[in-house]
Amino acid sequence: MEELLLDAWCEIVSWNWSGIIQSVTGLGTLIIAFIALTSWRRQHRSQAVTKLLEQLTDSVHEFIQSISPAVQMLTFVRIGIESQEFNGDLNKDLQHPLTVAYIEKEGRESADRLMELLKNSEQPVHRIRSLLVKGQVLGISNYHECQNACNMIVWQFDRLQVVFSMLSSQHMNWEHPKVIENLGNMMDITPEDITRHIDENQKKFLAFLRDTYAREYKSV
Repeated sequence: MEELLLDAWCEIVSWNWSGIIQSVTGLGTLIIAFIALTSWRRQHRSQAVTKLLEQLTDSVHEFIQSISPAVQMLTFVRIGIESQEFNGDLNKDLQHPLTVAYIEKEGRESADRLMELLKNSEQPVHRIRSLLVKGQVLGISNYHECQNACNMIVWQFDRLQVVFSMLSSQHMNWEHPKVIENLGNMMDITPEDITRHIDENQKKFLAFLRDTYAREYKSV
């Protein structure tokens, strides 16, 4: 037994302890560097996510503020359409006589005013759509919730453009099935429906922000 212990001790003494310590130190340094790099990458990504979401939040807020006058203009258009009920030249044989009468009488002027108001929303819409694309590369959890909410918000801009398009078309064949369908689609676009879509999806967007910020800061 003593000989075995002596042999083991001699074997240990013969090791290159200086080299072993250097190797262990080097390995420890490598581990620390890896941890630091991983932490830096996580912080860098969190900063990128935060920056994008802040820009997106500002753009969504700007859009909602800028689209409000156009939605108000749509209210006036709807009132104008309803007032055509007292138009003595109303063609009641048409499927949408009130709308047609308004377009023929005031459509061009209303379309021009609406488009002027919509111009204020063009830049926020472009920024929102651009930021949504950029965000796809960041690997944000549940990012589709953000995309869906923001797309539904800016979709209201597209819907108001449909209204503009119909208002500015004063010389269409009002009895053509496609024209009748387009008139029906236009009448489905109401200020109340636009406001409802914006409010509902703004809440979804804010909920996504809250959950994402909590998750990102927790992981840093």
